[in-house]
Amino acid sequence: MDKETYERITKKMARDGNFSLCCYGCGEDDPAVIKTFEWHHLDGRANSDYIIPLCHNCHAKITAEQNKIKPKDRSSKATLLKRKGMQLISQGSFLKVMGGKQVDLGHWLIEYDTLHGGGND
Repeated sequence: MDKETYERITKKMARDGNFSLCCYGCGEDDPAVIKTFEWHHLDGRANSDYIIPLCHNCHAKITAEQNKIKPKDRSSKATLLKRKGMQLISQGSFLKVMGGKQVDLGHWLIEYDTLHGGGND
């Protein structure tokens, strides 16, 4: 979905109070946060037009990792290997954010079960 379509749909959902979107990084779906989502080029801006919605915090973490690469090495004029490397860094930093949330959730589930007397099923 392109940015203009997404913004139009998001504004309509805000008017109607019907949100069904979430941050692709952490799953945040609070309507107040959805209104401030930022667009992230999953493979880096120079490598792809594919964008995903992220909350400010997730976007900042991923972008910080991407910005460790020199601008000339992540540009559309970089060598093929550097562009592919940038894609891997971009996707890997996204997975790192998602993976951290999964690890946190896994620990929470185990602790919850322990505290609430879960059996061995």
